[in-house]
Amino acid sequence: MATWEEYLATQQANDGVQFTWNMWPHSRVDAQRLVVPLTCFFTPLKERPLTEVTQPPLEYDPVLCQKASCKAILNPLCAVDFRAKIWMCPFCNNRNPFPAHYAAIAEDNRPPELYPQFTTIEYTLRKATTMPPIFVFVVDTCMTQEELKSLKECLQTALSLLPADALVGLITFGRMVQLHELNTQGISRSYVFKGTKEVTAKQIKDVLASGMARPMAPGAGAAPGAPGAPMAPMGGAPLGGPGPVGAPRGPPGPGAPGAQPQGPVQHAPANKFLQPISECDDSINDLIDQISVDRWPIPQGHRPLRATGAALAVAVTLLESCFPSTGGRIMSFIGGACTHGPGAVVGEELKNPIRSWNSIKEDNAPFMKKANKFYDGLAARVVKNGHAVDVYSCALDQTGLLEMKNLFNSSGGHVVMGDSFNSSLFKQTYQRSFDKDAAGNLKMGFNATMEVKVGAGLKIEGVLGCCASGNVRNANVSDQEMGIGGTCQWKFGAISPRTTIGVVFEIAAQHGSAIPQGKHE
Repeated sequence: MATWEEYLATQQANDGVQFTWNMWPHSRVDAQRLVVPLTCFFTPLKERPLTEVTQPPLEYDPVLCQKASCKAILNPLCAVDFRAKIWMCPFCNNRNPFPAHYAAIAEDNRPPELYPQFTTIEYTLRKATTMPPIFVFVVDTCMTQEELKSLKECLQTALSLLPADALVGLITFGRMVQLHELNTQGISRSYVFKGTKEVTAKQIKDVLASGMARPMAPGAGAAPGAPGAPMAPMGGAPLGGPGPVGAPRGPPGPGAPGAQPQGPVQHAPANKFLQPISECDDSINDLIDQISVDRWPIPQGHRPLRATGAALAVAVTLLESCFPSTGGRIMSFIGGACTHGPGAVVGEELKNPIRSWNSIKEDNAPFMKKANKFYDGLAARVVKNGHAVDVYSCALDQTGLLEMKNLFNSSGGHVVMGDSFNSSLFKQTYQRSFDKDAAGNLKMGFNATMEVKVGAGLKIEGVLGCCASGNVRNANVSDQEMGIGGTCQWKFGAISPRTTIGVVFEIAAQHGSAIPQGKHE
């Protein structure tokens, strides 16, 4: 018989769930004596040990509690009456009949979701449609020739690791921002945006829509969802991510471990800026080879004019216009601080150093408030559309990560800070972003939503981790907030097997109140 420690280790390896306390306080008074609050650490895409029995994703929709305010999922902790074909929800105690296709259920004929060892189960939703993952590379050209050469080699290596159906796009920037067409015949073409102008989303959408639809055969109409044509509704994209804590998890996003075809596969609209890697492999590799150091002259005693904010705005708007509510990542590579246009964090002249901790403390950072406002606005749009922003910053000086922090923190993107793009540290770290599992799928999930459900006596204070609030409040949400609180749902632009979040709970039961039946465990 396994010891208590072995049992806990097995459950943690299977479910990716670990609590700060194995025994919970019974009342609010007892909880106030805790030095460490009651918290659950949850790893949604936890990789299970090879020795453990793994249940493959179930090819049907989960059975939900019929109470409109609950909608919990059938799981091994539910009390089941096999004779009456009824199960009791452990959260709201509502009695629910099993659906018709569960008619043969019995004590010795249980569905997989009722086996004790399968406390975490993945479902492949029938009605959900999937899109291949999208990767937009945003490349800074204000760096030395050696640095740029090393970065281009890393980008080409990354392209070879992507799935054949993954959509890719390329944006380069210096003083100007260039959005490159893919698969062009003959001469390369790109759309150039001024780095100084803080254009609105509508203006950028209008400029992009003017030339994004592919030339079509005579008599053919534009594909639904293509720019310049009626946009097809994309809100039905699957939320590939974790389900409630302690309940079965939803299906992973495209490219995630165990991802299976989910219903009809939605095809990408015609678009010459974002194309499948299988169709534009040669084109995008040629474009990367042609990237050169920014040609704008740099006067003595000045910094390069780098329009990082404008480039990120173009990338965000491109995905926002073409693929809202669809899994995608913006991978930005920055070689210095933004000095030009919206999002600038330092002036052009070298005699004016970038803000330090002391200048921030004394409110003597003139660029900071405006830059924060700009990047926070971009972050809100990224979260709304379910995308993620990765920032790879390699420079000997600061590059403005403080101002950009919400871009990667709220979207679940990666942030890597190093000295040089030519260092082995950067190259190995970047390559690990494209790790694959035994089935050859990328270890990534996209556009995930996590919902936490609790029973009587518990309330949700908030979440600690890189995600954003889903702004869904119910009676189980505590008035006291810790971390990202005030909601029972959170959004992740991207998740990986290394993504772990902490859910902080409040003991709401009053001192001396009886423990409800069935809650003694």
